[in-house]
Amino acid sequence: MTYPQTTSRAVVDLFSCGGGMSAGFAKRPGWHLAGAVDLEVAKPSGRDAGETGCNEIYEANHGLKPLSADLHALTPEELMAHFGLERGQVGCLISCAPCTDFSRANPQNHLTDRRRNTLVGRSGDFVEALLPDVFVMENARELITGNHPEHWASLRRRLETLGYEVRAEVHFLSQFGLPQIRERALVIASRVGAPKTLTDLWSGWSLRPSAITVRSALGRLEGWRARGLKDSTGDAVPGMSAPVAKRLAVTPADGGGWVDVARQPRLRRHLTPDCLRRWNEGNLGSHPDVYGRMWWDRPAPTIKRECAHIGNGRYAHPLANRLLTVREMATLQGFPFDYRFPVRSVANRYRAIGDAVPPMIAWQIAACVDWTLTGKRPQPADWIMSNTCLTLADVEAVTIRSAA
Repeated sequence: MTYPQTTSRAVVDLFSCGGGMSAGFAKRPGWHLAGAVDLEVAKPSGRDAGETGCNEIYEANHGLKPLSADLHALTPEELMAHFGLERGQVGCLISCAPCTDFSRANPQNHLTDRRRNTLVGRSGDFVEALLPDVFVMENARELITGNHPEHWASLRRRLETLGYEVRAEVHFLSQFGLPQIRERALVIASRVGAPKTLTDLWSGWSLRPSAITVRSALGRLEGWRARGLKDSTGDAVPGMSAPVAKRLAVTPADGGGWVDVARQPRLRRHLTPDCLRRWNEGNLGSHPDVYGRMWWDRPAPTIKRECAHIGNGRYAHPLANRLLTVREMATLQGFPFDYRFPVRSVANRYRAIGDAVPPMIAWQIAACVDWTLTGKRPQPADWIMSNTCLTLADVEAVTIRSAA
């Protein structure tokens, strides 16, 4: 197979966001980014929160300007014309369709199947038009295990009809070095060889447990900063109102939360009315992590797109009376320390982080794609992303003891 203007394989990224999945391929030998699309619209449940500026973040880091378009309406032919693509010239097509309306984070998703979910099936139109060697999709686990599995089932049948062999798995990404409890579905489909997955990649290798703690991740970030390396787009942290600041100041260090504050009658005046009502009713609700601090010696909780306020989750620093900075949050989401977020809105920097496929995981996925195409198994040096909080020293070969 030949590729235009270069001998490297082309990558096209649908729903490209701030470039997390593309980061897995952007600097990997033998690949180049040939196209990207994102509508740049924030997607919290039930409302439109305006533009995210994610295409600006993508371009600043990857040098390619994504097409700002709605993939409900954009045709594969329009995408191909815009980027000068031809059928059969794409090595990997990425389609990380929105997970908002699949995720269990919104209880209504179990009851209502929304239009945005049809973008999973829409991905099949682009697969058929581009006929990539490999197709990759990352999504919430509910894509596969939730109450609306017909979207995934339909896409799978279509991929298989087009001649793809499909592997679909659900993982906690902390298994693979991400210092965060993040459960995701991963699909890898190939028409040129048996698809390899993260399970295959890590077979025979183990991870030091201490490598995936908040303490380790932020400590390695500080080590990077100590070398005089810095990026101002990551230093930002939103301010807090006086009541929120006082609430956090009385929250115990290292994993404390609003429930700990509620246990002390003299401090209950600092609770939000909703938290106080829940405490009085004995109903802690489905979100006990709001206004909470992270633990030093555990992985972070799931970092979601609305991580720019401590009222949206356990996003406060274990010790300091503040939200984690953009750079700290990005570190826990597996971004390289020097990844830039040059958009004016600080909230949109956090959204780009929470929405992203963690780049350190994307780097491993790209290694799986390489293995699928070449038949050559990569070694850890090929799939541990440099300049992140995970290092090669964190990975050890599994010792198999023979029976006595």
